[in-house]
Amino acid sequence: MDRIIVNGEKFLSKMKGKKVLVVGDLMIDQYIWGDVSRVSPEAPVPVVGVKQETLRLGGAANVVNNIISLGGAVEICGIAGDDQMGRWLVREFDKKSVGARGVILDGERPTTIKTRIIAHNQQVVRFDREETSPVGKETEAIILGMVISLLPECGAMVISDYAKGVITPTLLKEVVSAANDAAVPIAVDPKSSHFAMYRGVTVLTPNLLEAAAGSGMVIGSMQHLEEAGSRIISTLACPYLIITRGDQGMTLFTRGQKPQHVPAVAREVYDVTGAGDTVVATLALALAAGLSMADSARLANVAAGVVVGEVGTVPITREQMKTRFREIEGS
Repeated sequence: MDRIIVNGEKFLSKMKGKKVLVVGDLMIDQYIWGDVSRVSPEAPVPVVGVKQETLRLGGAANVVNNIISLGGAVEICGIAGDDQMGRWLVREFDKKSVGARGVILDGERPTTIKTRIIAHNQQVVRFDREETSPVGKETEAIILGMVISLLPECGAMVISDYAKGVITPTLLKEVVSAANDAAVPIAVDPKSSHFAMYRGVTVLTPNLLEAAAGSGMVIGSMQHLEEAGSRIISTLACPYLIITRGDQGMTLFTRGQKPQHVPAVAREVYDVTGAGDTVVATLALALAAGLSMADSARLANVAAGVVVGEVGTVPITREQMKTRFREIEGS
């Protein structure tokens, strides 16, 4: 790819109002913001003076947030705890007009919460509250039923797999079969330990570490990258693969064709948290709008370049994308 993006605003207009079905692990990203001015006398650790606490949509919920912020529509299937944080998630979905018929509040599982302590725009520590065991067969069947009922309304589907128990081998096999039968493209933000489960999806969006683990290779050069990508596409029988490469951009693999490299467009990188969610959300919404995989990848690359310039989990917006398109075209 010798160009980054053209007709970006025209593509954004096509994406407006298109609906995506998101299936995956719902999370809440909690941020505790503060300053450090001293070291604890009890142990050699910083003392953070708390200034503010915020809650943000994370995991599959952040994928949803990105799609909504780009002007799309969403149906979400997943699990949260039947607890205060789970009910907060549902309220947030309602505020954003997200279709949450497929959200199950489970009294046997807590809502997944990742808490990050941030001081002077740097993460000091993170602690997680979660249950990662696979969901039961009854819950699995309910989610599958919802996915099948919602698919006809949607132009694309995202599998947001954080290995928190929602994406099981049985569920994924049935979901992929149903989507393929309905000719709905499936974009997967993968977990490296689950690669064998993704056979038959339309496109995976692993980062370099995930691609290395999924291919069983060490990726230390462009030759290694291309070999790893070819191996993943061949093994999983998927037509496309996008490996995100941080400050090097991303590479699109198409079965039977040479890889296409998309240069990075980030101005500054402050925090990569949630960038994978932004990539798969933008990609899926573009595919739902009928854009080609190459143009969808370019759009996702621009979106990722914007959100890594923010601290914490934040969604991309249409206004940010328009501004970035103008900057790129004027450079």
